[in-house]
Amino acid sequence: MRTKLLILLVLASILISGCATATTQAPVVSQIPPTPQTIILTGVPQVTVEKVIEQVMVTPTPGPNPEAVIPNVEPNATITFWTFWLSPTFDDYIKNTIARFNEAYPGVTVNWEDHQATFQDDLKAGFAAGNAPDVINLSVGEGWVSDYATQGLLLPLDDKVPQSVKDIYFPGLWKEQLVDGVNYQFPWYNFVAVELVNTQIYIGTPQTDITGTITSYAGGADLKVADFPKTIDGLPALCATIKAKTNTLCDIRLTVNDLLAQMVYEGAVKVISDDGKTFTFNSADGVAWLQMYVDMVKAGTVDKTILVSDQDRDALNLFTSGKAAFYQTGPNLIRIVRANNPAVYGYLAVVPAPVGKSGVAGKGGMGISVNASTKYPNASIALAQFFTNPKSMVEFAKLVAVYPSSPSAYDDPFFSAPSLAIEDSAKPAAKDYISKLADIVPPIPHKADVNAIVLKYIQEALFNNVSAQEALDKAVAEANALLP
Repeated sequence: MRTKLLILLVLASILISGCATATTQAPVVSQIPPTPQTIILTGVPQVTVEKVIEQVMVTPTPGPNPEAVIPNVEPNATITFWTFWLSPTFDDYIKNTIARFNEAYPGVTVNWEDHQATFQDDLKAGFAAGNAPDVINLSVGEGWVSDYATQGLLLPLDDKVPQSVKDIYFPGLWKEQLVDGVNYQFPWYNFVAVELVNTQIYIGTPQTDITGTITSYAGGADLKVADFPKTIDGLPALCATIKAKTNTLCDIRLTVNDLLAQMVYEGAVKVISDDGKTFTFNSADGVAWLQMYVDMVKAGTVDKTILVSDQDRDALNLFTSGKAAFYQTGPNLIRIVRANNPAVYGYLAVVPAPVGKSGVAGKGGMGISVNASTKYPNASIALAQFFTNPKSMVEFAKLVAVYPSSPSAYDDPFFSAPSLAIEDSAKPAAKDYISKLADIVPPIPHKADVNAIVLKYIQEALFNNVSAQEALDKAVAEANALLP
């Protein structure tokens, strides 16, 4: 009995010792990733023990912003951007586009200002004082880009912008306003040139019978909108008819900031020799072009103040007031007529603008240029490009009847949607029209000075009985003195 008890005690000691050793062993490191396990202990009330592995969600690093196409943008740059006549109507659009720009180019601060009637004076003063804006909205149609570029005030872009970015735009628009073969602007928004027609003057006020059927028109020129002249040389006879029947003057304005360009497009005038050493706009073509306007002034069929105004808004305001039969512009300015004189808007018709002897409809509308003296050229280029990229331009076109400078923008369904408002009447043909815009004016040395000379002598012919030939002869002689 004692022997059995001893054996049992020894066995119990061995078991207790074995259990103690097992609890102090180092855990074995497994090379297999742990997974949830269920362990069931038997011989005691059933207990379930689970080991839970925490799941971690990893957010992928965002890829490059597809709108950030300009490299080496200066960090923490602060730049100023001036626009022309866009506030307050488009404040939200401008601010939202700048916010999107900041997502593509974080760290760049943009200070935006909108200048209107005093834009040119403000800009010239800014350049003179050394504090002109970094990024500038300039009119291509008015010749502002080449004007400032010839003075060395704008940054040349061809060697600073990647070819893939240049290819975004219609080729003809990237090559506008060249100076010595170099481009100084990103093509921005464009216009389809149209004539706004006040049918109450052009046709007359409808007269109806008791059934509401129009039987005649009263108080107008009794003209047909469909017969509006297709070419510039039809305007003198039209203005004479309107004056005779309604005593209304035509609302026609010379491009006083770029007169040689107007000669080229309207009169097919060769304005300078091929070697660039002699001005030639006193040719028979040049005289014929100027004589057309001289004859209208002498006939008293055009508003003389509007004819030589340096503000296109003066011509718009005359039309909006209801005192003109027609006005050439883009459909984008119909909104001004609607807002300021709904009565005229109710009588509005739109027809294609007549073309000149060159057969080319015209240049682009607006561009965005960069100040040659900016401290942040890459940031400034990035902003100018961003506002003119397809996405930015489509969003702009949805707000007002302006048209993009890039072919891909027209793939947006907006441009194929039916046009209901008169403001959108040009939309179906816009891509084809914009693609054919071209700058056919040769480079003009000392452009601003030459234009001032030409304007001076053209006004002599218009208002002081100097013959068109004599006026242009004097202008050529004075302009040639500026050439080497």
